[in-house]
Amino acid sequence: MATETLTKLDDELELLLTHLSSDNPEDRAIAEEIFNNDFLPRLEKKIDDYVKAIKYQEGLLNYRLSEIERIKKLAESSRNTITWLKCKLQAFMENRVLELGDKGKKLEGKLSKISLCTNGGKLPVWFNPELKEKDYPDQYLEYVPTLNKSALVDAVVNSQDGEIRDRTGRLVAKVMPRGEHLRIS
Repeated sequence: MATETLTKLDDELELLLTHLSSDNPEDRAIAEEIFNNDFLPRLEKKIDDYVKAIKYQEGLLNYRLSEIERIKKLAESSRNTITWLKCKLQAFMENRVLELGDKGKKLEGKLSKISLCTNGGKLPVWFNPELKEKDYPDQYLEYVPTLNKSALVDAVVNSQDGEIRDRTGRLVAKVMPRGEHLRIS
């Protein structure tokens, strides 16, 4: 049956189980016959179809993930090539400016033009790499509170009711039930 779903099979199983636990031996015999010769093969096929679809999708996922990695490596290679080429061209233009002055800042090819330009935006500022943060004057340091999640997890797990609340009684964290997963073999 093409439109047979797990839900329909589950409903059918419930009905069969009712008849299998019947006090009437005829009902039990008929239900057992239907269960073994009709229902069980359809259920097994449905489960096999699900597992087959899952395995196919897992294979497709793994292939696509490996393609992502391959394309990322190709893109990174292109990025490195672009950076290298731009650095070479910029060094050439900087040497031109040293030799020719401001008129060396522009160069035209048959299809393109390049200019050596000064960057805009905020001025670059150098920070002494030998200094640690604690060595800077206090007015330039900021203190940002951070959540110690591991301490919070330990506290909530070890609490009597599995919950942590703030001073106002608002729920901050609580232990959640473990999830479930399928093991397919």
